[in-house]
Amino acid sequence: MSSENSLKNEAVFNKVKVISNRHRFKILEITQNREVSISELSSILNLSYTKCADYVKLLENAKLIQKTRSGKEALIRSRVKFKDKEIRFV
Repeated sequence: MSSENSLKNEAVFNKVKVISNRHRFKILEITQNREVSISELSSILNLSYTKCADYVKLLENAKLIQKTRSGKEALIRSRVKFKDKEIRFV
């Protein structure tokens, strides 16, 4: 990659790429103020459990969500806060 094409904020760019998918963005919206299981997310989003788990893994790898275990279920909480015209990565 040439320095002409390099970004000053590569990490932010990569996070934006991850959330640019409608379903992944919705997962962040749903889990912004509460913890939700992957099963519940798949039901809300009308997605297969596997597809939803794949989306959660992408978000987790980008450090956009926090995942905790509760028995056999994984509970998801967003590390992104949305306000009117602002996105805050926490």
